[in-house]
Amino acid sequence: MNKPLFFTLLSALWLFGCHPDHLDLLPPLEDPSLMEKELTVEQMHQDIDAFVTGVLERHPELDGYADMGSLKAAVKEVKAEITQPLLRTDFYRIAGRLNHHLNDGHSFLIWPYQEYKQLKEDGHKPFPFDVVISQQGVIYLKYDYQSGKQKLAAGSQVLTINGVTASSIVNTLQQYSGGESRRLREQVVAKRFALSLWAVFGFIDSFEFELDGRSASLAITKDQSWQRVSADSNEQQGEHYYKQLQAGVGLLNLAHFDIEPNEFEDFIDGAFAEIKRDEIHSLIIDIRDNPGGNTDTVTYLSRYLADKPFRLVSSVREKLNRDNRGWFNYKGEVGELITTQWQEWETPIETEQRFNGEVYLLVGPITYSAAIVLATTLKDNQFATLVGEKTGGFANQTAQGNLFNLPHSKLRAYVTTRTLIRPNGDIERRSVEPHHVVNRSVDDIKKQRDAGIARALTLIEEKQANDA
Repeated sequence: MNKPLFFTLLSALWLFGCHPDHLDLLPPLEDPSLMEKELTVEQMHQDIDAFVTGVLERHPELDGYADMGSLKAAVKEVKAEITQPLLRTDFYRIAGRLNHHLNDGHSFLIWPYQEYKQLKEDGHKPFPFDVVISQQGVIYLKYDYQSGKQKLAAGSQVLTINGVTASSIVNTLQQYSGGESRRLREQVVAKRFALSLWAVFGFIDSFEFELDGRSASLAITKDQSWQRVSADSNEQQGEHYYKQLQAGVGLLNLAHFDIEPNEFEDFIDGAFAEIKRDEIHSLIIDIRDNPGGNTDTVTYLSRYLADKPFRLVSSVREKLNRDNRGWFNYKGEVGELITTQWQEWETPIETEQRFNGEVYLLVGPITYSAAIVLATTLKDNQFATLVGEKTGGFANQTAQGNLFNLPHSKLRAYVTTRTLIRPNGDIERRSVEPHHVVNRSVDDIKKQRDAGIARALTLIEEKQANDA
């Protein structure tokens, strides 16, 4: 579990990364001509079988995540839809729908990233706007945008894109995402919206765009230069930063854990030195948009917040396959499911460096992977008060995946091999529930208001008043 976790693939995938071929992240195609070759029907059917077989061989408890009957029916359905030779991109638009049937954010077929990279290098432009998707599945512009004299306001509701209704777009795109809940899959779609529009619908360069409140649709072309104009001083400070919000209250923003441990440790050491100088009594840590990263970073941060020995997980379940069984099968035989009690207890950092104030952890539906490990570590050990929306992924989540190519299309698949059980040992599959629930409204989006931080500040004020 201490091996690096990488959040990459255009802010969408959560992968445990290592150097062996079966964990190589995004290798180039050995034969680039595959991007222009049509696959036969038989080849695509064999690739679908290889994908499903690869999942069954690796996933530690697929029947606990996926509805096996629905998965089997979906495989039959996508095969029946393939009746003529297709390019890799078109094959993905059919086979990729199997992803949501796996119901796991660490197991999915990856889009044809080589073609997308080539298109961008050739000057093609994807959809230019960031979006948010509400709990009701409605798409809104995330920021204000401007191109010349044309302006679009944050919070504008997207009605259609290229004649496809927003509801159909959301419903379709989430089928191609990995994730334990539809809410999580929709948030992954929002994170990689431009890429998803191309991968699933083929939309690129030109977009007929209909927004609520506009009398006519808006034509978006690659020749336009749309720029975000929303003021956001927080984002200007980078992905990882600390700042004082008000007297005695600090904010530690952690956009991801995809960072080298040494670099993260230097940042955390510096941040907590500032926190001490600023005499912070209440610290807000924001991981609402954090999809994961290196678990070593979670350990190091937790040591600053802990007042007792702790562990990140209580046990680990692993399914052995030909890639992870170890030299001479020292772990066991292929197909064997092993459970190991986690005995690595961590100790708090030295007393003079440790933060002894109140900690408020902001979480949300896309808080995932190593970020969920942080959330369960702090909650189960009573190191923090959690504020925000429940996570879209499970508190007991999958991890440590393998990557492999399908035999003919060479599309890449990522499949988990482990399940991590949270520190308190509760084996129930459910989200991480915050102590205080905060849902972002459309009005919050339009006014660029942070309801999560506002709620945390209110809780801090109430506690300070009660302690006075």
